[in-house]
Amino acid sequence: MNPSLKPRRAAFLLNANARSVTRGVLRRLAKLIPRDDLYLSHSLKEAESSIISIIDRGYAYIFCGGGDGTAVLAINCVSKYKRDNPLAQLPKIGILRLGTGNALARFLGAGSPERDIKDILNGKPIDSVALSMIETSLGQQTPFAGIGFDGELMNDFESVKEVFFDSPFRRFFSSVLGYTIAGLFKTLPRMINRKLPILRVYSSKPVYRMKQINGVDEEIYIDHGEVLFEGRAPIICVGTLPSVGYGLALFPFANRRPGYMHLRISAVPIPVCINHLYPSIWHGDFRHKALFDFLVKDVTIESEESLPYQLGGDAMGYKKQIYFQISAHPVAMAALHKKAVKVNLPSQPLMTPLI
Repeated sequence: MNPSLKPRRAAFLLNANARSVTRGVLRRLAKLIPRDDLYLSHSLKEAESSIISIIDRGYAYIFCGGGDGTAVLAINCVSKYKRDNPLAQLPKIGILRLGTGNALARFLGAGSPERDIKDILNGKPIDSVALSMIETSLGQQTPFAGIGFDGELMNDFESVKEVFFDSPFRRFFSSVLGYTIAGLFKTLPRMINRKLPILRVYSSKPVYRMKQINGVDEEIYIDHGEVLFEGRAPIICVGTLPSVGYGLALFPFANRRPGYMHLRISAVPIPVCINHLYPSIWHGDFRHKALFDFLVKDVTIESEESLPYQLGGDAMGYKKQIYFQISAHPVAMAALHKKAVKVNLPSQPLMTPLI
């Protein structure tokens, strides 16, 4: 940072290509945000350049608007800058609720964008929240990722949004409605008659298997290096947030043990999932003998054939093997409406003490 520049409070980075960031939304927000503090991006390169400018100008906070993808981009850009400049003062990352899924916005308690912007500019205190991230073998960081059905669903959701992008119904099909249509009419029909490949999942570090015993979710210790799962499963995903898009509690054990992420492997038949989607799956209460939950520090997923995968809600192509680990350092996030993050510990140690 140029020492002659006085530290500034907050910059606002808006993804102009995000489905919910319409021209009308941009006009309303531009009236609230000082011109020098507003950054609009129309491409990945432009967004990265804006983030570097925000860091160099010494902002204390960067609030991202455009969904989880925009926030994950900012997290990775700031993290890379920190690696290259270890002594640099970096902005904390906040979220404006402007995306379609808004997993991070929900976690940080973001309200309406207009209200939050006014609160920020009026000097409302901003809390700091340390959020653990999942890291790929390429160093990418994200609060959730998956391979298989959810990766394919993200691709289909994008195609539905693209069809209605220029229509009056754009907002409807960029919401949970479009997500549902993509799943029911595009992804599921392909899945019904498809023979799934054999998957192999293992960890190199100690693991805890979550299992319901007498109606209580308990932790069972598994030594490192063991195969956690081998077989066919349409969904394998990891997360450090309890809920993903639209409040779906996909990772109910994400905050149970510090320093671990929630690995969920679902071999549950699709009709059973549909039948129990709401409320039990949606609220994170669903349990099944073919649903395997683990708390892991790292995990390797191998497949007989390439499968679609998603990172932070964005489709990322196809992989036959992928590696995830919990990040060494949490990311400092900014929250105007901080929520207490509950960390649950087992009622009693089953096989080993806490690590």
